[in-house]
Amino acid sequence: MSQTLQGYITQVRRLLHDANGNFYSDQQLTDYINAGRERVVRDTGCLRTIQITTVPTTPVAGGATPYFWTGGGTANTGDYVVYNIFIYKVVNGGVFSTTAPNYPSGPNPYPPSTTFLNGTVTLQYAGPSEIINFSCLPQGTQTLDVLNINLYWGNTRIPMRYLSWTDFNAQLRFWQNYIGRPIAFSVFGQSQIYISPVPDQVYTVEIDTVILPTPMVNLADTDTINDPYYNPVQFYAAYQAKYFEQSFGEAEIFKQQYDKQVMAVQTSVYTRRMLNPYSTPY
Repeated sequence: MSQTLQGYITQVRRLLHDANGNFYSDQQLTDYINAGRERVVRDTGCLRTIQITTVPTTPVAGGATPYFWTGGGTANTGDYVVYNIFIYKVVNGGVFSTTAPNYPSGPNPYPPSTTFLNGTVTLQYAGPSEIINFSCLPQGTQTLDVLNINLYWGNTRIPMRYLSWTDFNAQLRFWQNYIGRPIAFSVFGQSQIYISPVPDQVYTVEIDTVILPTPMVNLADTDTINDPYYNPVQFYAAYQAKYFEQSFGEAEIFKQQYDKQVMAVQTSVYTRRMLNPYSTPY
């Protein structure tokens, strides 16, 4: 069962004793309701989806899927090509050289900052192959958190290991040209996933994520947050409404009720499951 925006507004007006809309407009309550929906997702992780993409992935949203450099191959303007640990954008199409793009070495350990030729193809450094930007995922910047990543390799689906950024950086990023089948990931900052080793070919990955809800606009819009997770929303919206009018005591009561409702939801959906009654635990 899902809730509509009209249903949310009715619930919040009842809590605020404003059934006739004398104090709060529908638009104002809609803003508070959408804020409450986001807060519920952040607190519970209830809006969860698997996003499928490929790695290496384009460093910019909407870009073409990168492919690996092939000597003598043909490139089109706007393509993205991968060699070693870098992704390059094809500024002008043509035919690749039989010699791969120069990999930085010696006193020049960084990628080139200007365009350069490889055969008749003009290339421009676009980004490292180890990064998946949230903006390039199917759900884009609605992605809030990354929980797990599975990598497709042949007929297998391999769970990747998670490491904190400190451990990931120390253990897996020491060698600049460390490439192979990715085995681990880490989340850096607010919107980037790092994987390592840097992919040695194009792999498909499925990313288990928590996503933010799309704002509700029309009264008939149906929420993507289902029962019982939508129940705390009304209390958070009422809290924001009371805080707006500087009724801080009432606002605090609604905030406390929101916290209790979230805890009640988490308790109500917790169910013990027997994995397999016929085998020993592992």
